[in-house]
Amino acid sequence: MTFPSMAFIERLVATLNGDAAFNAASRWSDVKVLLRFGDQGYWLKLYGGKVIDHMVYFPMANPLGWDYSISAPLETWQSLRDGRRALGHLLDRGEISVDGNLLEANRMYESTHLMLCIVRDLKSV
Repeated sequence: MTFPSMAFIERLVATLNGDAAFNAASRWSDVKVLLRFGDQGYWLKLYGGKVIDHMVYFPMANPLGWDYSISAPLETWQSLRDGRRALGHLLDRGEISVDGNLLEANRMYESTHLMLCIVRDLKSV
């Protein structure tokens, strides 16, 4: 499994859906999140504590849109995943950026943080 890839996203979704802390933090969610790893984007639909749908995101071709995005250059994601950089540092400095409906993004802060921790910890096989 390479990072990023649809196989990685499917494993991410399965891990998120099986994570009690993520389920509790996103219990009242009804949002569409765009995860962007460099130029590659993935669309996730969160509803009621679960990721209920996901797909590769194609700009201008995804009729479902998104509420907020979480994005960074691929090099930044790699530095998070291999432990060279701390998640809080990357978020505080804006190297991993959150954009779009910031009211929704702030409301979903805890679930976003948990999602990013799982992105960090989910190793390629």
